[in-house]
Amino acid sequence: MPEVIIKYKNSKVLKALRDLTKSLDIVIEQPLMDNLPNVGEQLPDIPITFAKNPNVTALAGIWQGRNVTLQELRKEAWGGRL
Repeated sequence: MPEVIIKYKNSKVLKALRDLTKSLDIVIEQPLMDNLPNVGEQLPDIPITFAKNPNVTALAGIWQGRNVTLQELRKEAWGGRL
C-alpha cells in the first residue's frame, strides 16, 4: 500500500482528515501521536537532573560490597513469572 506523510500545524486539521477518511478507503496510522505536543508547544522540563547532564561515572560501584547474584536480581524482578 502506498504511503503519504502529512504534516499539520494543529489538531483541527487532523480531525478534518479523519472525517475525510470515513468516506474514502484511507487508513490513518498514528502511533503515539496523541501524546506528542503540538507544533510550537514547548516540552516540559525533565525533573531528572541526571538526564540533563548525564554522568555515567556517578553509577560506578553501586553494587560494590553487596552480596547479590544475578539470579537473585532476576528472581526479585520477575517473581514467579520466570
